[in-house]
Amino acid sequence: MTQASITLPNAVTGRKLLLWLAGLSLAAVVLALLCSLVGQHRLTWDIWRFRLYRAAVAAVVGVALAVAGLALQALLRNPLAEPYILGISSGAGVGVLCGLALAAHFALPKWATTPMLAMVGGLATAVVVYAIAHRRGRLDPYVLLLAGVMINVFNGALILVILQFTQPTEMIHFIGWGMGKVPEWIWNAPILLVVCASAVLLAWGVIFAKGAAFNALGLGDDVASSTGVSVHSLRIQTFVVVSLMTAMAVSLAGPIGFLGLIVPHVCRMLLGPDHRMLVIVSGFGGAFFLMAADTLCRLIDIWVGMGELPVGVITAMAGGPFFIYLLRTRRGGGVL
Repeated sequence: MTQASITLPNAVTGRKLLLWLAGLSLAAVVLALLCSLVGQHRLTWDIWRFRLYRAAVAAVVGVALAVAGLALQALLRNPLAEPYILGISSGAGVGVLCGLALAAHFALPKWATTPMLAMVGGLATAVVVYAIAHRRGRLDPYVLLLAGVMINVFNGALILVILQFTQPTEMIHFIGWGMGKVPEWIWNAPILLVVCASAVLLAWGVIFAKGAAFNALGLGDDVASSTGVSVHSLRIQTFVVVSLMTAMAVSLAGPIGFLGLIVPHVCRMLLGPDHRMLVIVSGFGGAFFLMAADTLCRLIDIWVGMGELPVGVITAMAGGPFFIYLLRTRRGGGVL
């Protein structure tokens, strides 16, 4: 039996996937248009365009984090895995700050320095966490999570050190970015959005192409290897692609946590374990979730009148209890 012979359930056909893709794409456009109508200021052409840019950023970041979380959970067979928890987001954050510092010092474009160094930081963190948890050809899931927590602390300290050398006038911007915020300045940097969106779409396609291999891996490393899946190669490729997606998300909106935990798990509960379907639906689910959360931040500003909350606060408030639920269910012997 070869990797090519790993097939999906009969109910999931290419035609069905295309229909899902078309329907979800249309739903994403409709939701983006609806979200663009919500805000504190009277709707004008400039305001509407500004909100559409925000919706586009939220969609790209949502796709990146949701698909990255799904890929990590499939690869590690651990529903608690996601870029934020494993420290990949904070590693990319260190790279972003270094990229912004270099861009300011050497008058370089942000779209050239920020995503590249974010990728370096995220990938370096993934390598370190992977090396710590890798034992005798196996990945210890609990060591992996603990390593992610410790690397998060270390990266957080590095970010604080970098901020010590930041100009006071830029500090507020970096504080908002550090809490995870869809940027208001993105309409002034369309090239950055295009670069990040293109990288995310490419990575999304790569993860989709690995769907059959993830299905086989769900049966165990030995079974996957017997069907022709190179488990070691799949791990390396997945960590690289996940680091790329996370870096693009962090470059645009900062380290937004728990989205990659919530969305894939909910999609898996609704649709089952077939990863070729899950990759598509989770990506759009992440886009829907973050566009809606960003719009909720604007609504809270209207209702309370104390300024917009960073969207990372909303995802953390939803994701924290969800993480505890998953952790308790796992400890209790439940199937996740």
